[in-house]
Amino acid sequence: MIHAVRDLDSSGRDDGHAWRICWGVMRRTLLVLLLGLSSFPGLARAQYLGPPQPTPPPPPVQEESAPPEIAPAPPAPPGALPPSRDAVPELSVRRLRIWGTLGASFSYGQAAISLGAGVGYFVYGGLLPSLDLGLAFGDSPTVFMVKPGLDWFLPVPGGVVPFVGGYYAHWFVSSGYLPQDAWGIRGGFSFASVGPATFLLGIAYERVFTNCFGTCAYWVPQVAAGFAL
Repeated sequence: MIHAVRDLDSSGRDDGHAWRICWGVMRRTLLVLLLGLSSFPGLARAQYLGPPQPTPPPPPVQEESAPPEIAPAPPAPPGALPPSRDAVPELSVRRLRIWGTLGASFSYGQAAISLGAGVGYFVYGGLLPSLDLGLAFGDSPTVFMVKPGLDWFLPVPGGVVPFVGGYYAHWFVSSGYLPQDAWGIRGGFSFASVGPATFLLGIAYERVFTNCFGTCAYWVPQVAAGFAL
Protein backbone atom coordinates (compact mmCIF):
# COMPACT_ATOMS: atom_id res chain seq x y z
CA MET A 1 0.00 0.00 0.00
CA ILE A 2 2.78 2.35 0.88
CA HIS A 3 4.61 1.52 -2.36
CA ALA A 4 1.47 2.27 -4.34
CA VAL A 5 1.14 5.72 -2.79
CA ARG A 6 4.77 6.46 -3.52
CA ASP A 7 4.33 5.39 -7.09
CA LEU A 8 1.34 7.71 -7.44
CA ASP A 9 3.27 10.60 -5.89
CA SER A 10 6.18 9.92 -8.17
CA SER A 11 3.92 9.75 -11.23
CA GLY A 12 2.15 13.01 -10.23
CA ARG A 13 5.43 14.78 -9.85
CA ASP A 14 6.55 13.61 -13.28
CA ASP A 15 3.31 14.77 -14.89
CA GLY A 16 3.56 18.22 -13.26
CA HIS A 17 7.14 18.55 -14.30
CA ALA A 18 6.31 17.65 -17.89
CA TRP A 19 3.41 20.11 -17.90
CA ARG A 20 5.64 22.90 -16.71
CA ILE A 21 8.17 22.10 -19.42
CA CYS A 22 5.44 22.10 -22.10
CA TRP A 23 3.99 25.36 -20.82
CA GLY A 24 7.37 26.98 -20.86
CA VAL A 25 7.95 25.91 -24.47
CA MET A 26 4.54 27.28 -25.49
CA ARG A 27 5.26 30.63 -23.82
CA ARG A 28 8.61 30.88 -25.54
CA THR A 29 7.05 30.03 -28.89
CA LEU A 30 4.27 32.62 -28.38
CA LEU A 31 6.81 35.22 -27.35
CA VAL A 32 8.89 34.52 -30.47
CA LEU A 33 5.78 34.87 -32.65
CA LEU A 34 4.83 38.17 -31.01
CA LEU A 35 8.33 39.50 -31.43
CA GLY A 36 8.34 38.46 -35.06
CA LEU A 37 5.02 40.17 -35.73
CA SER A 38 6.13 43.34 -33.94
CA SER A 39 9.15 43.62 -36.27
CA PHE A 40 6.72 44.09 -39.27
CA PRO A 41 4.44 46.94 -38.18
CA GLY A 42 2.99 47.38 -41.66
CA LEU A 43 2.02 43.75 -41.80
CA ALA A 44 0.59 43.90 -38.32
CA ARG A 45 -1.57 46.92 -39.15
CA ALA A 46 -2.61 45.76 -42.64
CA GLN A 47 -6.33 45.61 -43.28
CA TYR A 48 -8.23 43.64 -45.80
CA LEU A 49 -9.65 45.94 -48.45
CA GLY A 50 -11.40 43.41 -50.61
CA PRO A 51 -10.48 42.25 -54.08
CA PRO A 52 -8.45 44.69 -56.25
CA GLN A 53 -10.58 47.12 -58.21
CA PRO A 54 -9.90 47.61 -61.95
CA THR A 55 -8.33 50.98 -62.91
CA PRO A 56 -10.77 53.09 -64.95
CA PRO A 57 -9.54 54.01 -68.43
CA PRO A 58 -8.39 57.66 -68.99
CA PRO A 59 -10.97 60.04 -70.48
CA PRO A 60 -10.78 60.49 -74.25
CA VAL A 61 -8.78 63.51 -75.44
CA GLN A 62 -11.04 66.05 -77.14
CA GLU A 63 -9.56 67.58 -80.23
CA GLU A 64 -9.71 71.36 -80.43
CA SER A 65 -12.17 72.49 -83.00
CA ALA A 66 -10.72 74.62 -85.77
CA PRO A 67 -11.84 78.29 -85.76
CA PRO A 68 -14.57 79.10 -88.25
CA GLU A 69 -13.33 80.35 -91.55
CA ILE A 70 -14.02 84.01 -92.26
CA ALA A 71 -15.73 84.51 -95.55
CA PRO A 72 -13.82 86.87 -97.85
CA ALA A 73 -15.31 90.30 -98.40
CA PRO A 74 -17.34 90.59 -101.58
CA PRO A 75 -15.55 92.36 -104.40
CA ALA A 76 -16.27 96.03 -104.90
CA PRO A 77 -18.73 96.80 -107.69
CA PRO A 78 -17.28 98.17 -110.91
CA GLY A 79 -16.38 101.81 -110.58
CA ALA A 80 -16.42 101.84 -106.77
CA LEU A 81 -13.39 103.12 -104.92
CA PRO A 82 -11.94 100.83 -102.22
CA PRO A 83 -11.62 102.47 -98.78
CA SER A 84 -8.06 103.37 -97.94
CA ARG A 85 -6.00 106.07 -96.32
CA ASP A 86 -5.35 107.51 -99.76
CA ALA A 87 -9.10 108.06 -100.16
CA VAL A 88 -8.88 111.12 -97.90
CA PRO A 89 -7.17 113.95 -99.80
CA GLU A 90 -4.59 116.21 -98.28
CA LEU A 91 -7.12 119.05 -98.42
CA SER A 92 -8.97 117.50 -95.43
CA VAL A 93 -5.97 118.22 -93.20
CA ARG A 94 -6.00 121.43 -91.21
CA ARG A 95 -3.62 123.63 -93.14
CA LEU A 96 -3.32 127.31 -93.82
CA ARG A 97 -3.59 128.33 -97.48
CA ILE A 98 -2.45 131.60 -99.09
CA TRP A 99 -3.08 132.39 -102.75
CA GLY A 100 -3.20 135.09 -105.40
CA THR A 101 -6.17 135.47 -107.77
CA LEU A 102 -6.83 136.73 -111.26
CA GLY A 103 -10.35 137.30 -112.56
CA ALA A 104 -12.92 139.76 -113.79
CA SER A 105 -15.37 142.05 -112.07
CA PHE A 106 -18.30 144.29 -112.94
CA SER A 107 -19.02 147.62 -111.33
CA TYR A 108 -21.90 149.81 -112.34
CA GLY A 109 -22.35 147.75 -115.48
CA GLN A 110 -18.73 148.00 -116.63
CA ALA A 111 -16.24 145.14 -116.75
CA ALA A 112 -12.82 145.31 -115.12
CA ILE A 113 -9.82 143.07 -114.52
CA SER A 114 -9.51 141.95 -110.91
CA LEU A 115 -6.32 141.09 -109.03
CA GLY A 116 -6.29 139.97 -105.45
CA ALA A 117 -4.96 137.77 -102.68
CA GLY A 118 -6.62 135.49 -100.20
CA VAL A 119 -6.09 133.36 -97.14
CA GLY A 120 -7.97 130.31 -95.89
CA TYR A 121 -7.76 127.56 -93.33
CA PHE A 122 -9.01 123.98 -93.68
CA VAL A 123 -11.00 123.31 -90.52
CA TYR A 124 -12.68 119.91 -91.04
CA GLY A 125 -13.69 117.55 -93.83
CA GLY A 126 -12.48 119.78 -96.66
CA LEU A 127 -14.22 122.97 -95.42
CA LEU A 128 -12.19 126.10 -96.13
CA PRO A 129 -13.29 129.47 -94.65
CA SER A 130 -11.53 132.20 -96.63
CA LEU A 131 -11.08 135.93 -96.97
CA ASP A 132 -10.17 137.59 -100.28
CA LEU A 133 -9.04 141.14 -100.91
CA GLY A 134 -9.09 142.44 -104.50
CA LEU A 135 -8.57 145.46 -106.67
CA ALA A 136 -10.44 145.95 -109.95
CA PHE A 137 -9.38 148.52 -112.50
CA GLY A 138 -10.12 149.32 -116.13
CA ASP A 139 -12.63 151.55 -117.92
CA SER A 140 -14.89 151.47 -114.86
CA PRO A 141 -14.09 153.24 -111.55
CA THR A 142 -11.44 151.62 -109.41
CA VAL A 143 -12.99 149.13 -107.00
CA PHE A 144 -11.51 147.74 -103.78
CA MET A 145 -13.19 144.48 -102.80
CA VAL A 146 -13.51 142.55 -99.51
CA LYS A 147 -14.92 139.04 -99.98
CA PRO A 148 -15.35 136.50 -97.13
CA GLY A 149 -16.46 133.04 -98.22
CA LEU A 150 -16.69 129.33 -97.48
CA ASP A 151 -15.65 126.55 -99.88
CA TRP A 152 -15.94 122.78 -99.63
CA PHE A 153 -13.38 120.57 -101.32
CA LEU A 154 -14.89 117.16 -101.95
CA PRO A 155 -13.00 114.26 -100.25
CA VAL A 156 -12.25 112.22 -103.36
CA PRO A 157 -9.00 110.51 -104.34
CA GLY A 158 -6.94 111.56 -107.30
CA GLY A 159 -5.01 114.54 -108.51
CA VAL A 160 -8.06 116.68 -109.38
CA VAL A 161 -10.34 117.69 -106.50
CA PRO A 162 -13.64 119.49 -107.25
CA PHE A 163 -14.91 122.24 -104.97
CA VAL A 164 -18.06 124.35 -104.50
CA GLY A 165 -18.65 127.38 -102.33
CA GLY A 166 -20.28 130.71 -101.74
CA TYR A 167 -19.28 134.20 -100.67
CA TYR A 168 -20.33 137.73 -99.87
CA ALA A 169 -18.59 140.69 -101.53
CA HIS A 170 -18.48 144.36 -100.60
CA TRP A 171 -17.03 146.84 -103.09
CA PHE A 172 -15.64 150.23 -102.23
CA VAL A 173 -15.92 152.31 -105.43
CA SER A 174 -13.90 155.41 -106.28
CA SER A 175 -14.90 158.60 -108.12
CA GLY A 176 -17.83 159.30 -105.80
CA TYR A 177 -19.80 156.13 -106.60
CA LEU A 178 -21.80 154.43 -103.89
CA PRO A 179 -20.44 151.13 -102.53
CA GLN A 180 -22.04 147.93 -103.71
CA ASP A 181 -22.78 144.53 -102.13
CA ALA A 182 -23.13 141.18 -103.87
CA TRP A 183 -23.45 137.51 -103.13
CA GLY A 184 -22.02 134.75 -105.27
CA ILE A 185 -21.61 131.01 -105.71
CA ARG A 186 -18.60 129.36 -107.27
CA GLY A 187 -17.15 126.04 -108.25
CA GLY A 188 -14.18 124.53 -110.00
CA PHE A 189 -11.25 122.20 -109.57
CA SER A 190 -8.09 122.16 -107.48
CA PHE A 191 -5.29 120.45 -109.35
CA ALA A 192 -2.48 118.28 -108.02
CA SER A 193 0.61 120.25 -107.20
CA VAL A 194 4.28 119.80 -106.42
CA GLY A 195 5.12 120.28 -102.74
CA PRO A 196 3.08 123.00 -101.03
CA ALA A 197 2.07 124.74 -104.28
CA THR A 198 -1.61 124.73 -105.34
CA PHE A 199 -3.48 125.70 -108.48
CA LEU A 200 -7.21 126.37 -108.77
CA LEU A 201 -9.45 127.01 -111.78
CA GLY A 202 -13.15 127.84 -111.51
CA ILE A 203 -16.09 130.04 -112.34
CA ALA A 204 -18.43 132.15 -110.19
CA TYR A 205 -21.93 133.56 -110.48
CA GLU A 206 -22.36 136.98 -108.83
CA ARG A 207 -25.44 139.08 -108.19
CA VAL A 208 -25.29 142.69 -106.97
CA PHE A 209 -28.15 143.59 -104.63
CA THR A 210 -27.35 147.19 -103.56
CA ASN A 211 -26.86 150.33 -105.68
CA CYS A 212 -26.96 148.31 -108.90
CA PHE A 213 -27.18 150.05 -112.25
CA GLY A 214 -26.96 148.20 -115.54
CA THR A 215 -25.80 144.59 -115.32
CA CYS A 216 -26.50 143.18 -111.85
CA ALA A 217 -25.92 139.44 -112.38
CA TYR A 218 -23.11 137.83 -114.35
CA TRP A 219 -20.62 134.95 -114.60
CA VAL A 220 -16.90 135.59 -113.97
CA PRO A 221 -13.90 133.26 -114.36
CA GLN A 222 -11.50 132.68 -111.45
CA VAL A 223 -7.87 131.54 -111.48
CA ALA A 224 -5.82 131.20 -108.31
CA ALA A 225 -2.35 129.95 -107.48
CA GLY A 226 -0.84 129.68 -104.03
CA PHE A 227 0.79 127.46 -101.46
CA ALA A 228 0.03 125.78 -98.14
CA LEU A 229 1.73 126.50 -94.81
